[in-house]
Amino acid sequence: MAKSRIRQQETLSFLFTYLLVEHSREINLDKISLFKLTRLAQDAANRINEEDGLIPHEIIELVAAEFAEDE
Repeated sequence: MAKSRIRQQETLSFLFTYLLVEHSREINLDKISLFKLTRLAQDAANRINEEDGLIPHEIIELVAAEFAEDE
């Protein structure tokens, strides 16, 4: 089994940092938004771990933009 480059928890942490600190977004952490963030974090982690040559922070920033569009 190949070693993962990044875990969902790390991706979720980066998402929170990117949205809250770097972009000063306010997020209402209800059940739905938390579910969306964890799902997006897992999707990003899976993509990063499956494809070589991807830069993790770029993928996570794309995911954060996707979340921001939905809010």
